[in-house]
Amino acid sequence: MNFVDGKSLPASQLNLLQTGKLDVTGGQAKNLTLDSTSFLQDVMVATVTQTIKAINTTMGVPASSLSTIRPEVGALARSQQERNQDTFSLLDFCSIMNVNGVTDNTACYQNAVYALCNGTANAAPFRSGGELFVPAGAVVLSQVNIPCNGVHIRNAGNGNVNSGSKDYRGTVYISTPGNVGTMFKYTSATADYGTGFTFDHAGIDATNMGTGGTIFDISWTQHSTIRDVSILNPYNIFREEGGAANLVEDMVVLGMRGTGFEFWGDASACGTNNPSVSLAACNKRADLLRLSRVNMNSASGHLARCIYWHDFAQSLQLSNTVCESAGIGLQIDCDKSMSNNGEACPAFGRFYDPEFEDCTLCMQISDAQDLEGHGGYMLGQGTASTNVVKVINTNFGAPATASATGSYAEAFRWIGGRFGNSGGPVMSMGVSEFLLTAGHYFSASLSATSAAGALPTIDVTGSGSTVTPVRGVVSDNILCVASGQQPLSIYQGGIHLESGVGHVHVHDNETSMCLTSAVDNSVASGGASTNTLHDNG
Repeated sequence: MNFVDGKSLPASQLNLLQTGKLDVTGGQAKNLTLDSTSFLQDVMVATVTQTIKAINTTMGVPASSLSTIRPEVGALARSQQERNQDTFSLLDFCSIMNVNGVTDNTACYQNAVYALCNGTANAAPFRSGGELFVPAGAVVLSQVNIPCNGVHIRNAGNGNVNSGSKDYRGTVYISTPGNVGTMFKYTSATADYGTGFTFDHAGIDATNMGTGGTIFDISWTQHSTIRDVSILNPYNIFREEGGAANLVEDMVVLGMRGTGFEFWGDASACGTNNPSVSLAACNKRADLLRLSRVNMNSASGHLARCIYWHDFAQSLQLSNTVCESAGIGLQIDCDKSMSNNGEACPAFGRFYDPEFEDCTLCMQISDAQDLEGHGGYMLGQGTASTNVVKVINTNFGAPATASATGSYAEAFRWIGGRFGNSGGPVMSMGVSEFLLTAGHYFSASLSATSAAGALPTIDVTGSGSTVTPVRGVVSDNILCVASGQQPLSIYQGGIHLESGVGHVHVHDNETSMCLTSAVDNSVASGGASTNTLHDNG
């Protein structure tokens, strides 16, 4: 029933008035009835409105005045307004007609996030943060800022934008054309170390993204999680400066054009750079990023770099992480400005069953401290790859001696795994205190055209490094063969210890398919070597 002042009443509410025969305080409506044509007799609109308010229907009572209560014992009565704060929906802010894959939804999406962050931090009722539910649909975004802690963006489902059909399902985000910003960016104060940004269950089509654009930047957060996301044609995926204990898991990426994950910190104002602030107290250190079941594929042309870990960031953990057809799989380095004798360089990496395949260089590691890998599969790009793995020192690194403590930027261990398919040595080892054991190394020296030009499969060398390796073990590996995989008639050597290498022990390696077994070139002919080689062949 419509009235001239724009208000309306459904028949169900009118029937309540009729059958209830309600008396309203103040006598404004009494014994209301309907005639045969369903018009109220002798009642003004204001009277009907007052009556509806009196019987406490949701139409007449403001949400702040309407109480609700759960049926369970102990439940408290709450206003509907308070209950509405439990979870926000994007459709509370963006018209469903505009969530269509074409209209830019950045402004209304940002309003939804601002609503979550509207509470006052450090003061009751601690309403800053909360959950934003994004229903199924195609949401177009440029950059959304996350200005508070504790934001959870819960999407309606990962519809796999990588299927190639653009037949979107679930919640899908689409980059605005030429977007060079960051689609989701945590923007609290630098070094604030905010807690808990969570994003899950969505697809992202970043085909429109411009050079330098990024999907996630969660710098300065801790205990944040991104999970169950598929991404198509991004430039950069993820950046984290500072922060601690963050997790990315169950992600699939196709057509990556830039850097997948960048993880770093800054010690330029700490430690020996500024003795008043110790490294332990340095608030620009990054600590513990975990990537689990993340699968990245580069755009054609081996353009991408899957992981870039650098400077004052410690504890990167990879578990079942895949990088395919990239220019560089994992790059690690440390700028000279970090100083502190290498202690402020990347440290304590732990890598479990990574798969870096068809990379120009699968791992390029410089000035890192205490790295350890287990298992995995590293496959180069044939003659386009000088090495599959290269480990060196560039700005730091100095082995300990009887009179010097040495640099922190040493120590590399890899247990197990398969490494192969390079024009030169598969493994080039240029740091001290290393261990290579129980691995499988094959298809090295593919650029050699004769036995005279054969290069080693594992090369322990100071070439290209600021230090010459000392103290290491190469043992219990299988070299120069991979049944069903290695091509015939290639010229590859076994293990070579190059000039100056000392106190390296090479033993119990299977090298019967190599042109040479284990060769010690560390000293001139007739000189005394400190290395030991035995039971190889």
